[in-house]
Amino acid sequence: MMKLNGWKRIGIVVSVVWILGAGVHTYDSEIDRASGFIASTHIACDSYLMGKTGDAWTTGFNECNKQADDSLALALTNARLEGAFVALVPVPLGWGFTYLVLFLVRWVRRGFMRPL
Repeated sequence: MMKLNGWKRIGIVVSVVWILGAGVHTYDSEIDRASGFIASTHIACDSYLMGKTGDAWTTGFNECNKQADDSLALALTNARLEGAFVALVPVPLGWGFTYLVLFLVRWVRRGFMRPL
């Protein structure tokens, strides 16, 4: 089994915290944004129904609800995808950048060492 030094353990903890925190935060903010849009659409739809009565009102109301349900389903899908993207993509990029910097620092340091 591979032993992990303290820096790698810190990196793992930071990665897990990032995945959970960024994913939940992005998902919540996307849902809030979409909810505001859906609510404003529903308000506009309700104002459209004001002058209608009977079957015309019922038909219009059902169309408004269908539009709201379709918008909500799309918003949930987009929020999940956005949350997963923001949570997962930066982690391997961060690890790769860290190892690249470590490699370059060690490579430059070897250039300054005196040959034996």
